Amino acid sequence: MVRAAVLVLLCVCLNVCGALICPDGGMCEDGNTCCLTPSGGYGCCPLPNAECCSDHLHCCYQGTLCDLVHSKCVNKTHILDWVEKVATMPQAVICPDQESECPDDTTCCQMPDGSWGCCPMKDAVCCEDKRHCCPQGTKCDLEHSMCESATYGPSPLWRKFAARRRKASERTAVVPPKDSSGIRDVICPDKVSTCPEDTTCCKLDTGSYGCCPMPKAVCCSDHLHCCPEATTCDLVHSACVSANGVMEKMAIKIPATSLKPKENLVPCNETVACASGTTCCKTQGGTWACCPLPKAVCCEDHAHCCPQNTLCNLAAGTCDDPADLSVSVPWVAKVPTFPVAPSNQKCDETSACPDGSTCCRLSSGKWGCCPLPQAVCCEDHLHCCPHDTVCNLASSTCDRTSDQGPRFSVPLVKKIPAMILSPENQNCDETSLCPTGTTCCRLTSGSWACCPMPQAVCCADQEHCCPQGYKCDLTHNTCVRPGYPSMPWFRKQSALKQSDDHTAVDRHMCDDKTSCPKDDTCCFMNSLGKWGCCPLPKAVCCKDGDHCCPKGYTCNEEKTSCTKAYHEIPWFTKQEAKVIKGTEVLLGDEDVKCDSTTSCAAGSTCCKLPTGQWGCCPLVKAVCCEDHEHCCPQGYTCNLEFGTCDKASSSHSVSLTRVQTQTDTHSEEEVLCDASTRCSETQSCCRLSDSTWACCPYKEAVCCEDMKHCCPMGYKCDPQVQGCTKASTSMWLENSL
Repeated sequence: MVRAAVLVLLCVCLNVCGALICPDGGMCEDGNTCCLTPSGGYGCCPLPNAECCSDHLHCCYQGTLCDLVHSKCVNKTHILDWVEKVATMPQAVICPDQESECPDDTTCCQMPDGSWGCCPMKDAVCCEDKRHCCPQGTKCDLEHSMCESATYGPSPLWRKFAARRRKASERTAVVPPKDSSGIRDVICPDKVSTCPEDTTCCKLDTGSYGCCPMPKAVCCSDHLHCCPEATTCDLVHSACVSANGVMEKMAIKIPATSLKPKENLVPCNETVACASGTTCCKTQGGTWACCPLPKAVCCEDHAHCCPQNTLCNLAAGTCDDPADLSVSVPWVAKVPTFPVAPSNQKCDETSACPDGSTCCRLSSGKWGCCPLPQAVCCEDHLHCCPHDTVCNLASSTCDRTSDQGPRFSVPLVKKIPAMILSPENQNCDETSLCPTGTTCCRLTSGSWACCPMPQAVCCADQEHCCPQGYKCDLTHNTCVRPGYPSMPWFRKQSALKQSDDHTAVDRHMCDDKTSCPKDDTCCFMNSLGKWGCCPLPKAVCCKDGDHCCPKGYTCNEEKTSCTKAYHEIPWFTKQEAKVIKGTEVLLGDEDVKCDSTTSCAAGSTCCKLPTGQWGCCPLVKAVCCEDHEHCCPQGYTCNLEFGTCDKASSSHSVSLTRVQTQTDTHSEEEVLCDASTRCSETQSCCRLSDSTWACCPYKEAVCCEDMKHCCPMGYKCDPQVQGCTKASTSMWLENSL
């Protein structure tokens, strides 16, 4: 058993030592060449010292040139077939010193001599003896040479192997960013966080990275402190001990800085804008559109535009040079302003670009959008060029060099960040589906069920499932993986029917004929005289009749935004509601089930508490934060460092919401409005129409005759002032939809 483990580790070391590391961390076989791919990553050319072709798909032998026209490799004496690139192997893990690396799915841990070693498992715990390590979620018991787990019992310690030293060319390939003063930051292993120069990246207890204020520091196992190079962490005495026994005080880590792209927009008016490097132009309808060129000339047909210092030739459909009318270039069609139309082009499963644009990788590795169809993505990962042109980074132009048509140059076009797609359901077949993040598995009955984890393994008993990388142990009813503790297997849940998405019970009724989706809010659109749907639960309907804001925010009509204390976010545009034909439908508030015994109120989300029990986040389809105490709205990311919820496609943040315990959410008794609708004890039932109810946020409230508003007890509805009057006070409250 021990000999087999040593052989496996030896093979891992030999594979890493004989591999070629590309600048993005990917690995190629020894004797290959790293070449850029069209997506901005790296692929492997199966030739040594090869010539990478500019199409980012092929490569040629050393000493030859790429002939893109004839798809050959040529020199003065030979014409050879070119070679197609292959994908790189899994990425390596870069250690904090930026000079050592470990294979994928391993963990960097310091060795006794201060160098770095590799623990053969992901997210491992590095033991204080700097020789051993343990799986995630366990503790090192050095006295008994075991890894202790409260759930799965003891298991043997794991021994680390030496990390591979990166070549100088590999270390300089990934260049950390400089600030305005020329100081170079240290990029942490997650490739997202950075620390100042002469500091060290160390993991925090939250899983994110912090900065130890000294170079080549030792990261302590408590994930809070660090010590100078060549010392040992003594957590019992909160000291750093050197080889000669000298003790000094531990240092506390500071949070790392997040690398986030800054988005600059060109405002057309107070409500719409175009991306940086584009120009606002009017459309035939009088609205704004974006010309994908800087300082462009807007043509009189209100449909096209031309580069700066050229003339629109409407008859020929070209842009002419006034100095030489024989030189012309095709004109450019304008693209819509932000917000983008829903007809989008997918870059991958999570990102998309507007229709008529092209997906290109940014320097951060994320997707960006070139506002041109079938565009050429430039190698600087910042710019792009029109179809059938070549990027000339030296002169910052797009050059046309082919013999088909006139030669010309136009300015480079700057890319904009791609949009984040909302998650979609996964289809099992034509009639059944599972939510995103789950896996379709068959039941013994032959119907479909959902395993509550992505890319899961469906067990042969057709009742249970296991996480990716594990195997089903039908004898012990567990999920097993070599080198990892076993875990209980998971029971599948029934799949949804495709028709379930369209039932009336999953919609909010605005009146007896009009409805909105379940998680939307009905708002009346004054300009159309119809009901509209705000794409937010329990939203605030703005007075202009066209916009709305999240619950707890106020409509700021001057800035066309939603404000709450010091937070300000763009407001939302309503969509026309759907008219229901047929019989009357009654709506009921159904609880959200966490498991077979626990549930949360409708409109909330189940999240685990630090105790392991279920809690309720008072948001629909919320994101549960890793600290098990907070949650964020759908589409946002938890930023535990700053206590905010951040959205990738926006610079705006909102405050974290605290998850409530089950006793918090069910401490109030409920008031039944009818057989299927209820409000909390602190609310009152008020009719929205002859057939539907809503909740007024006051106990024993007065329901107004307009079926839209309510007033506190002791006040009366006053339509003249559009508020609640009592003596000299006045207020007006919206029903909670």
